[in-house]
Amino acid sequence: MLRNVLDGEKRYSALMFVCPGCESRHEGFGLHMLPVNTTEASPAWDWDGNLEAPTISPSIKTEGREGYVCHSFLKAGIFEFLSDCTHEYVNQHVPIPDLPDWVIEERSD
Repeated sequence: MLRNVLDGEKRYSALMFVCPGCESRHEGFGLHMLPVNTTEASPAWDWDGNLEAPTISPSIKTEGREGYVCHSFLKAGIFEFLSDCTHEYVNQHVPIPDLPDWVIEERSD
């Protein structure tokens, strides 16, 4: 899902999606919102414009407590989890999951 973001005077778009690696670690809190195709936010990712099977670059890396790492590429709607991940999807390819209903319902209001 693409969201419009207003951050003070800066306006940009952000791609919202669920990361299965982060969701597995944080019990349902794998929702990410990354600025895309903008110079108004940093960091920002390049996005191909495809909402159904997005490709973004560069890689996405999340680090957390107790040495947690989730590091992946998202290509054509498939997460390519890298070898430095500390979750169950290390070195696997996993399709992007659907957004939770509560995110979609909130957006339609």
